[in-house]
Amino acid sequence: MDDVPKVVVFKLASNEYCLRVTGVREVLKLQDITSIPNTPDYIVGVTNIRGEIMPIIDLRRKLNLFEDLGDEGVDEKLVMVVEIDGVPIGILVDSVSDVMQISAEQIEDIEGIKKNASGEYIEGIAKIGNRLIIILDIKNLIDPQEF
Repeated sequence: MDDVPKVVVFKLASNEYCLRVTGVREVLKLQDITSIPNTPDYIVGVTNIRGEIMPIIDLRRKLNLFEDLGDEGVDEKLVMVVEIDGVPIGILVDSVSDVMQISAEQIEDIEGIKKNASGEYIEGIAKIGNRLIIILDIKNLIDPQEF
């Protein structure tokens, strides 16, 4: 059922986002990160996950979400390992809350927002009860050629 994608829901700042499960490899606690000089500010560095060196992206910075949490929750960040065109990339998220299926009826079209906010990386917004969950297209958001 292509019109009913299974997604991983996660939080950044006070908003909920999701990625299709097919692009998510695993979710881990934040590990040691080695900084890399002269990289964009949203590339935090690299880490070693089971013998595989991969870049770590701060998704808050990439999406320009500058809501300050202070020191609260800094050590509790998670790394969601995604695979884009065969390249493993870790993305920092605040928390992961659900794995769910979203029906086509729950997804709102956002063409007007895409045009005004350069939202080519947003597939749509899922409306589930009182929740609004932004569906991200990770392939349009992160270019593995940057690394």
